[in-house]
Amino acid sequence: MTPAQIIQAIEGMEPAMQQAYLAQIKLVVGAATVADVERLINEEDENGLAALLSMGAMAAFLELVRNAYLAGAKLEIKAIAIPKDLGRFEFDARKPEPEQWLAAKAEEIRREADVNVREAIRAVMGSRRRVVIPPTVQPELQVEIGATPLTRSPRQAALDLVGRVSAQTGARSGGVVGLPGNYAQFVINAREQLLGGNPDEMRKYLQRIRRDRRFDGIVNRAIAAGKPVSRADVDKIAGRYAERLMKTYAEMLSKAETLESFGAGRDQVYEQLINQGLNRDWVTKTWRDRGDKKVRHTHSVMGGQEVQKDQPFQSPNGALLRYPGDSSLGAGWSERANCRCSAIYKIRRK
Repeated sequence: MTPAQIIQAIEGMEPAMQQAYLAQIKLVVGAATVADVERLINEEDENGLAALLSMGAMAAFLELVRNAYLAGAKLEIKAIAIPKDLGRFEFDARKPEPEQWLAAKAEEIRREADVNVREAIRAVMGSRRRVVIPPTVQPELQVEIGATPLTRSPRQAALDLVGRVSAQTGARSGGVVGLPGNYAQFVINAREQLLGGNPDEMRKYLQRIRRDRRFDGIVNRAIAAGKPVSRADVDKIAGRYAERLMKTYAEMLSKAETLESFGAGRDQVYEQLINQGLNRDWVTKTWRDRGDKKVRHTHSVMGGQEVQKDQPFQSPNGALLRYPGDSSLGAGWSERANCRCSAIYKIRRK
């Protein structure tokens, strides 16, 4: 199996996983009432909000993770020449090792999703404590910022969190539930830049890559007039920005989890072959990058790196990966996000 065939197989599974994640978010925010969210925000009950907005079982998403694992194993078996002296080989996904890997991965994904929800809650609740002061407010009046019109009411914060109902679809969109904490903060910061009325801050909003440029005219007119963007327009602009960040994150997450699961399935094939009698020392793996300008520098340096099956690949920054996308040895998003590399295994008799 060539690197191109591996990546083609992985990319074919990514859209379904992305849609499953977005569907789970829609399920979560659709089940929560704004009144309950508003009440919990008013009470500053972070734990109550985290329970109400939990990402739940994520069953559809995790089933696709399992499918990617099995697909990796299946395609690897087709690609390799199994030594005849091992006899007939059948991959068994019900053995303890695959079941343990999949269970641990499911727990990791659920845990990370719940951390993201809690961080998004904190970002929104924190925005209520940081009041944006328009440039027209005199410094001696800033002690009364609680009375300024730029405070976020519990109702507004609730809508920032779970989104506002779209007139076109009738569904909620533009909330930050489902975004990781730093992405949720990006949305909060963009909102504050537009509401504050500071021209320099509004210009910073116009530098945001994921913004919807169709709203730039509204922002530019506000800058020219020396006024903040209206609340109604900010809700539209920030909501659309959140939607785009959500799509970006869902794509990144689906790519990373598909890549890792597919690679784990391929790796487990060799573990089962070894348990059936294959000499462990005969199995090697080589890191292959795509060889284009999109490859991150560290992975370009790793291209061609060959190690024994049980040895990890090592990135120039010190990260260790058993195969591209692997997180089990502590590699973070800087090594995993949007990776398109592959590992090529070989059985070499010595």
